[in-house]
Amino acid sequence: MTLILCTIFFISGASALVFETLWFQQAGLAFGNSVWASSLVLAGFMGGLAVGSAVAVRRGDRLGPPIRTYACLEVVIAVSGISLVYILPSLGTVATPLLQPFLEVPWILNPLRLLFAFSLLLIPSTAMGLTLPLLTKALVMADPNFGRVLGRLYGWNTLGAVAGAVLADILLVEALGIRGSAFAAGALNLLAAVGVLLSTRSFRHHGATRGDLGTAVFQWAGGARWLGAAFLSGFTLLALEVVWFRFLLLYVHGSSLSFSVMLAVVLAGISLGGLFASVWLHKDTGAYRYAVAVSLAAGVVCTATYGLFPYVVGFFEQRVLLSVFDVLVVSVPLMFPVSFLSGAFFTLAGSALRQFCPSAATTTGILTLANTTGAALGAFTGGFLLLPFVGMEISFFVLSVLYGAIALLVLKRGVTRSLRAYPAVGVYALSLALFPAGAMVKHHIATAAARWGAPTGWQVVEFREGLSETVIYVEEFMFGRPAYHRLVTNSLSMSSTQFNARRYMKLYVYLPVAIHPNPKTALLISYGVGSTAKALTETTSFEEIDVVDISRDVLEMNSVVFPDSGDNPLHDPRVRVHIEDGRYFLRTTDKSFDLITGEPPPPNIASVVNLYTQEYFRLMYERLNEGGIVTYWLPLHSLSDRSAKAIIKAFGNVFSDASLWHGWREDVMLVGTRGSPRDPVSVDWFERQWQEPHIATEMKAVGFERPEQLGALFIGDSDYLMEITQGVPPLVDNFPKRILADSVLGPGASLLFESLIDTEAARARFTESQLIRRLWPEPLIERTIPYFDYQRIINNLVRVTGRPLSKDLDDLHTTLTQSSLTAPVLWHMGSTSDIQAILVGLSREEEDLPLWQYHIGAGLFSERSYLEAADALQKADGHPDLFAPARLFRIYSLCLSLQVEAARRLALQTYPALARETNLEHWWDFLSDEFGIDPR
Repeated sequence: MTLILCTIFFISGASALVFETLWFQQAGLAFGNSVWASSLVLAGFMGGLAVGSAVAVRRGDRLGPPIRTYACLEVVIAVSGISLVYILPSLGTVATPLLQPFLEVPWILNPLRLLFAFSLLLIPSTAMGLTLPLLTKALVMADPNFGRVLGRLYGWNTLGAVAGAVLADILLVEALGIRGSAFAAGALNLLAAVGVLLSTRSFRHHGATRGDLGTAVFQWAGGARWLGAAFLSGFTLLALEVVWFRFLLLYVHGSSLSFSVMLAVVLAGISLGGLFASVWLHKDTGAYRYAVAVSLAAGVVCTATYGLFPYVVGFFEQRVLLSVFDVLVVSVPLMFPVSFLSGAFFTLAGSALRQFCPSAATTTGILTLANTTGAALGAFTGGFLLLPFVGMEISFFVLSVLYGAIALLVLKRGVTRSLRAYPAVGVYALSLALFPAGAMVKHHIATAAARWGAPTGWQVVEFREGLSETVIYVEEFMFGRPAYHRLVTNSLSMSSTQFNARRYMKLYVYLPVAIHPNPKTALLISYGVGSTAKALTETTSFEEIDVVDISRDVLEMNSVVFPDSGDNPLHDPRVRVHIEDGRYFLRTTDKSFDLITGEPPPPNIASVVNLYTQEYFRLMYERLNEGGIVTYWLPLHSLSDRSAKAIIKAFGNVFSDASLWHGWREDVMLVGTRGSPRDPVSVDWFERQWQEPHIATEMKAVGFERPEQLGALFIGDSDYLMEITQGVPPLVDNFPKRILADSVLGPGASLLFESLIDTEAARARFTESQLIRRLWPEPLIERTIPYFDYQRIINNLVRVTGRPLSKDLDDLHTTLTQSSLTAPVLWHMGSTSDIQAILVGLSREEEDLPLWQYHIGAGLFSERSYLEAADALQKADGHPDLFAPARLFRIYSLCLSLQVEAARRLALQTYPALARETNLEHWWDFLSDEFGIDPR
């Protein structure tokens, strides 16, 4: 019978974790996915569990037959849990009028959110909190060994939670959606209810046994220290879980699957620890006397696992961990041992506490009340106090110390005099003395930065362990000189100020400003390094600019990029900043905008998927003024083919005139409007950005040198998007797993991208597109057609890696002789606007160095100053790594300046030195065909 009840409680635990996962997902839609909202929802959930435990303490012996009551509670959980999944998303609409006046007053807003979350979660979570005390009471009637019973039920229920955590993420949500998964979880509760009624009829006739007899009242004098230990144990483990998860995100990709695996590891440790203690108590009913040693061991292991972690992750070098196996390999050594000891300690503490309580139900209720309350406060403390104020490393130390405090709390005088206690205390003290202080900066932060740092050199200039993530700013070098900054959050590079990143991020402003007749209000969702915001503030027509970001730390640290306050876009008087979830802001604001642009993190990161769904795009559409424009980032490099198409389909279902545009490589842009102007803007209006010096300079630096180049970025309009997404369901709130868990860097993205870079097909679609005719000035359409050839050249350039000499010379020659474009020439020669900017600050002595002369020559070459370029390149061929490109581009420069004979003589001198390099045959073929120079 015990095995049957444990199996039933396993099923109940699985259902509870599935429901908890679904409630958090749905609560994000209602309250936003900010760290405050998610923490407050967690507090509401844990608070409900505590209420259930409190009811068990006050009413546990008066709730009627425990088996029948338990069955009723499972039915209540099923009905209320399913209802909550349906109610939560619509709650945002209902609550908006109440919360809207306090949106900018977090100290009022967040308690109101807590009140809503607590009220809604109260019924199912209270019922969940009652189940363990009731089943413990029922099983103690047959087995008087309370500690063994508690350990079995607690262990099996938590083991079920492991299954639920993995089941929800890997199988249920993807197959059934959020709502279907709720019914599956509810079915598990009903199965538990029916199963317990059918399988435990023998319990109906049992009265209280000697195992359920006790004193009339709780003996506070003896039991208070064990309650305090249970409280502190729950507090420490949940705070540690928060710190663990943040720490692991320096190495693990933050997908929902990764979080599920990490949670499963913690729960598995707790459950197996409880089961181990149950067996231990079966053999030795007084095993709780070893609780001191167990707590001290947890403190030792907490320190040791952190100290040894570099050796664990050393096998993976510097890559971000994606697979379930990889996440398990790093999660188990770090979290499982302490979790195991914590699960064992909980059971031992319950066994000790039973001596001071009047009944099994009261014992379990008061134990779980203390432990759950401590857990709720621990999670809050870990996220809101420890991480932002002292950081991960000191948090590990503090929490290790707390395990010592727990041991001190349960020490009895007799135990302190026992010789067996001294070795444990000594080992614990030694572990604290040997704590690896400084490893966080020296190894872990450095590893996260090095993963993305430029091979030519980098340094961490600032990092912050904030409320929602670890933010690292890396300064990257080119040839020993600072060139640009990179923003790394947790384990991922989110943005940079490099020219190619600025190109696609500023495009989100450049394109809509060109085609909108009079943009005055703008909303930016997700700030990054501020490139898009800078493009907005540089546009004088905008009168109001709202910036929404979930991370205050990202915004505050942007002073690294803009050290001059007057240059910082956040200090522009037109800018208003909102620290909030972008979706929640759209739901609650009463403003509307001419432009909404967004660059949130990739959608395969946990909780970000709701910023790419059809319902979210509908919110954006509703916040647009008539004729307003949305520009939105679509990172093909982070998505599988099907996942990307699901987002495109969702966007196209909302915006009937949706279109897709090139940015840089696989960073493409979705564009949609709410209505269209009756007539396109004039050519003068379209081109005005190229007439404003500060904007024109930046546009040239990122490769938008001509107005015609904007149109050549066109990939296709709604007809094309409907064609490529045929048969693919859209990404919607109810099916977030249409962004596949295994899609990160998946091979499918390249297949879609290959179809998108066909510029000949895009040129035809541009010419025929009714959308283009509504938005583009007619004269500019005709002038744009030839520039699809240059977009093809750019596509080819950014895809080819390796030395400059390996790239297509015919493309370079076409660019030089048939256009005035400079950026593609620089890219072909291995230079960029970032390198050209470094040249401005060189001293006279530095300019004469061969390395810099090569890039000076590249700049002159791109400006068609061929003779001057040849002179600079002559000085550059003294560099051993630059001899071949410097010499060959010098020959080419002489040819373009009509110095063919000089070029021929130089080629004859050069060929013997390069004869062994077979990869240069295309160079000699080109020079022979174009200029009649062939030294072979």
